[in-house]
Amino acid sequence: MNSVPLLEVDNLNVEFGGRRGRAVAPAVTQLSFEIRAGETLALVGESGCGKSTIAMALMGLLDAQGARVDAARLRLGGTDLLRLPEAAWRELRGGSIGMIFQDPLAALNPVRTVGRQIGEALKLHRGISGRVAQSETLELLRLVGIPEPARRIDDYPHRLSGGMRQRVLIAMALAGEPRLLIADEPTTALDVTIQAQILTLLANLQRQTGMAILLITHDLGIVGQLAHRVAVMYAGRKIEERATAALFDAPRHPYTQRLLEARPGRGIRVRLAEIAGAVPAPGTVANGCAFAPRCELAHAECRAAVPAWQATEAGETGEGGVACVLDAASQARYRRRDAA
Repeated sequence: MNSVPLLEVDNLNVEFGGRRGRAVAPAVTQLSFEIRAGETLALVGESGCGKSTIAMALMGLLDAQGARVDAARLRLGGTDLLRLPEAAWRELRGGSIGMIFQDPLAALNPVRTVGRQIGEALKLHRGISGRVAQSETLELLRLVGIPEPARRIDDYPHRLSGGMRQRVLIAMALAGEPRLLIADEPTTALDVTIQAQILTLLANLQRQTGMAILLITHDLGIVGQLAHRVAVMYAGRKIEERATAALFDAPRHPYTQRLLEARPGRGIRVRLAEIAGAVPAPGTVANGCAFAPRCELAHAECRAAVPAWQATEAGETGEGGVACVLDAASQARYRRRDAA
């Protein structure tokens, strides 16, 4: 794996509102991470934590929504994404940066066949047209598991099932041979068998091409299979980032611990844990740790100030860390106190 980051995100902030007297609502705050070629970073957390907003910011798709995006650094390879004109963005989207959107029916054009939509991506980003493009389109449809691709190539999106539309989106995202693939809930509409095939496909393509993947998902099982590292989001902030195995074995933040406890499949006699309450709406977070109102370990220090980012292990870089005032020993003491 290349040691030089392909994607560099340093102190990214995204805010909505602030116009015509509307209050500013911060959706993403002081976010930093890196992804190297051939690496998969998973963003996890409940709905409302800012994951999809991050993806839209990286694709340059938030201006039309009235958002304000700034960062100390936002680079893909040698390209500064913060200062990119719209004409350059049109070349980058679907080319160097591919994206699998959550809702395939909304993402696909309802009045164009799926073959034509994939063909347009091939022509725009790889200069392929005519019979070569049709042959490549058929191969992409086969690659993502579309049955009878020669017949389906002329279908409109409404004639396909949700799972097949999702596979068409994946084929379109791969058509431009992206250096970075943003996968926002890429297997939501797929059954377990096809989901496994798609995950295998993405892993194989990553090994062959060196493509980096930013994976956004609620499914921790998928994270365990595909991701090299995991960044846990809460209320627009990154609260923990670790290598996948390390995070699953010994999560440090109480929120991460509760997420992992809520996983199904830990035994038929194990009652699923739940986290009381909900993620606060943007702009409503008071001082201190945003998770404090839902955390059984919270105390006065947690509510006094936003916890600083701390390396979790000696020798770890800025990527590996946690934002919690309690270390593992302190958490254990508080749990013993509460149990008593």
